[in-house]
This record gives sequence, C-alpha cells and structure tokens, in this order.
Amino acid sequence: MNRISKKKAASITLALAISSTTLLAACASDKEKTDSATTTPGAASTAAASAKPAGPKPKITVSIYDRNNVPEGEGTITNNRWTKWINENAPVQVEFIPVPRTNSSEKWNVLFAAGQAPDLIMEFSNPYMKDLASKGQIIPIDDAISKYSTNYKKVITGNETLQKLTRFNGKTFFFGRTLPFSANHYVMIRQDWLDKLKLPMPKTTEEYLQVAKAFTEQDPDGNGKKDTLGSTFYDVDYFFQLGQASDETLPMITSYHLNNDQYVRTWDRPKADLAFKKALYDAGTVDKDTFTDKNGAKMQQDWVNGKLGIYGSDVLEGAKGFEVYNTLIKNNPDAKVTILPLPKSEFGQFSPAGAVPMQFTSAINATAKNVEAVVKYVDWLMTPEVQQTLMYGIEGVHYKMVDGCPKPIDAEKNKKELTWNGDFQMMSQTGTMGKCVDYTNQLDPSKPNDKAYIELIKQGRAAYITPDRPTTSEIVLPITLTDDLTVIKNTLKNTLTNIYTKAVVGGTGYTVDQAMKDAQDAWDKGGGKKVDDFYTKAYTDNKKDVIFTKDYYKLLTK
Repeated sequence: MNRISKKKAASITLALAISSTTLLAACASDKEKTDSATTTPGAASTAAASAKPAGPKPKITVSIYDRNNVPEGEGTITNNRWTKWINENAPVQVEFIPVPRTNSSEKWNVLFAAGQAPDLIMEFSNPYMKDLASKGQIIPIDDAISKYSTNYKKVITGNETLQKLTRFNGKTFFFGRTLPFSANHYVMIRQDWLDKLKLPMPKTTEEYLQVAKAFTEQDPDGNGKKDTLGSTFYDVDYFFQLGQASDETLPMITSYHLNNDQYVRTWDRPKADLAFKKALYDAGTVDKDTFTDKNGAKMQQDWVNGKLGIYGSDVLEGAKGFEVYNTLIKNNPDAKVTILPLPKSEFGQFSPAGAVPMQFTSAINATAKNVEAVVKYVDWLMTPEVQQTLMYGIEGVHYKMVDGCPKPIDAEKNKKELTWNGDFQMMSQTGTMGKCVDYTNQLDPSKPNDKAYIELIKQGRAAYITPDRPTTSEIVLPITLTDDLTVIKNTLKNTLTNIYTKAVVGGTGYTVDQAMKDAQDAWDKGGGKKVDDFYTKAYTDNKKDVIFTKDYYKLLTK
C-alpha cells in the first residue's frame, strides 16, 4: 500500500478518478449544528476549497444507513466530519438521505412512494435490489459505465463472476465490489464453561443441544443460581443448509436446493430446523422472549453480562465484534471464549454468511437527473486515496505507518471519530487493497484483549472460510420473482412464520409434524407451487448466468 500522507489525503480533488467505496445518506432538512462533528479531518477543507474549479458542483442525493451509532459530539449520520469531508473533496455535492439499517426495505418503500428516494441507492439486501430492478425503479447502467467510468470499469474488466453478479435479466443494474475472504457472522462459546462442566466442544447438533442444556441447568458461572441460558437461535438455520438459500430474508420459509441439477423446493431442512429450535426452546436454553428480541439487543446483553453460553452475531472482523468482546471481558474478566464451528447436521456441515469475496451494494434511481454525476461519484469513491482515508482516517491524526500499514494512534479517539463510518465504505474495493485492510492490523497484539481477539479472528477464518464447510447458499440466480409471485410469497411468509412460531412455543400441544403439514397445506393452497416452479425454471433457463457459490472457494488458492 502506498503511504498516505496527511496532505495527500486532504487534497483529493476533481482530478482524482472516480470510484466506489461507500454508501451515504442524509436529510437535506437536517441543519443541526455541531462542533467537531462538522469540521473535516485535517486540512482537507482548505486544500479542497483551493483546488475547486469555477462554478458549482453538480448535486446528487445518496443514501446512508442510520444505525444510531454516531458518538455524542460527532453530529448525525447525515452531518458529521466524514459527510463534510466528502462534500469538500468529491466532484459532486452530496445530499445524504438516512435509511434505518433495520427494516430498511420499509423505509425504501416509503421513499419511493413519495418520490424522495435518492439518486444513488445503497443497500445490502440483494433480493430487494433485484426487486427494484424488476419494477423499473432503478436503471441499467452498462452505457453509463462505458461513457463515464474509469475506475469501476477497471474493476469489472475480466471479472466475469462480478459481471454476472451485477446483472439482472441480462443487463447490468448494480455496482459491485470485491472483498477479501473474511469471517462475518460468527458463533462464540464460553470455553471456560465447557472446561468447568467437563464438556467437549459440540461437533454435532445433538451435542450442541446437550451443551446448551448443561449451560442452562448446571450453574456454569458458579453463583449458586439457575440464571444462565445456553443458547440462542442465531445462525441455527445455517446448521441445516438454510440461511441464505435462494432468498436470504426468509431462511425457513423458502428453502430451495440443487438436486440432480434441478433447483427445487425442499421441506426436509425446514422441518429439521424447526424440530431443533423447538427442542432448544422446550429445554429452556433460549430466552422465552426470543421472538420479540428483533434486533438481538437482549441476547447481546445476556452475553456481555455473562449469562449466556453460546452467542452469535455479525462483523467478527470489525469494530462491532471487537466492542462486544471487550464489553464481555470488562464485565467478566475471567471469561474465556472460542469460535464454534457450526455443528454438523444430517445435511452436512456448513458455515454462516461471510465468505463470499464479492457483492453488489448500489444502483442508480430511475429518476436520477444527472446519471453522469452519480457514476463519477461512485468512481471517485474507489480512488485509493479516498478508500484509504475513509478506512484509516488522516495520517498523524488517526494512524501512523508501521511496516507499510496504517496503525491506529489512539484507539479511543478512532472509536469516537472514525470506526463508526463503515457504511461510507460500501463501495470500497477492499479485495484489491492488500493485507492492510485486515481488521487485525487495527489491533495491537501487545494488549491482552487485542491479542485474544486476533486469535478469535484466526479461529473464525479457519472455521468458516473453507470449501469443506461451505456457506449454505448454493447459487445466485440472475433474476427474481415477478410482482404477482412476490405478493404470494410475502403473504405466505406471514402465514408460515406464524405456524413455525406457534410450533416452537406451543409445547406438546402443537407438534412439528402437524406444523409442517399445516405449512405445506398453506403453501400449496396459497399458490406457493407457482413460486417453486418459477425458481426451478429460472435456474434451468438462465444457467449460463447462474453463479455457483462453490466456485468462490477456488479464489482461495489464487
């Protein structure tokens, strides 16, 4: 990686080629005044201003996830040091539109209905993005890339898999990015509890259930009270080759898998998944209010307070996972945790989400008035200096160079000023940025917690990034459901969710067998067979554009 001087990072101007590294959103009416939050890093403001060409910049609107994680004193997600820095250095003037990270599709639907959706749509949900393409709410971008792009054009040239991933119905609708192989979703287990109760690491779903029961019943924290929980339902779907099969938003609802080169509806995996969840619930190993803990806040509190034995979340290789670990150790200094490879079920052994080395994250609204400006902004986001500044901050302020990589100067300062800005990097081509982008380079192995977390990341990669335990999604289809079939699927989603939830919490009064019979009957009567037939035909008719996720693992050796 090239050394990034403070002056260079601050002097990014229109001459820089345009690229993709973030997802921004803001509210034009947001005029909240802040102090340090509205000042740009370093001298970027002055340098950029002096380099501005005559005349105003073109204006565009861009979305940004609002996770309610901007520290006090730093402003809002739409008005902070990084939105300011972007606007002073980008070739366009950006108005940021906030979109809540949780249930983002609901906010998107409101924005589109009101004609207020931004020019640049940045969204992680691939099914939702494909739905926008099918409805004509975003535009094909092949011509725009050809005419206006330099950096992004280089990214997709020769990368056939990324080209496939970003196409829909034969046309390119999405901007994609390359990523390093990394562990995202993870499951941790209290190793000290295993040791105290003399239990082995669970390797099968049956062993997992037994360990969860022991953690619940045998007082693993030694306080003489029965106040611990063994497990949660987080990533349990992946145990049974569900999770992101076909439609990542409905893991138990729509289950499709390859069988003799046919992509078909399966019911055996949802049944096994449901039976396992019911067994965990009936044994008292999960919180009785688990279905109301929508964002996992209660689950996380139980974990960091030392009252939960097995915990799962996302962003292992990032500040979010590290902060959860730090809080756990702060509250429980003697706790020892380890990464748990997902246990083997009757369908095999798999890994949770995280290994796929590319994704698409953005698209252009069909109502955008200046497509050229949007593409040039995306291109600018991908310039090395921009990507590196948004990721590491300013040299001498947020990092110093050590062995060719930026190293944090003051972790607490960065926590306040930098590490929450990850959604501004949604178009960063981190797969081509070298070893410095590894989160381990942001940690200090001379500090006990940092050293321990580096080891957890290593464990996570060994457990989850391997073709021996592949991610559960077998393929990525290049098309999505039609509007009428989407209505059928969403209606049935609610019906099946209610059936499955009733089976989990219903005790002996509502068996798994009865629930599955009711679910299949409801699916068939509600038109679900039409959805099944669509997916099967979509695979057969579009096989040349289908991405087989097993092929991603071939990149591990390159």
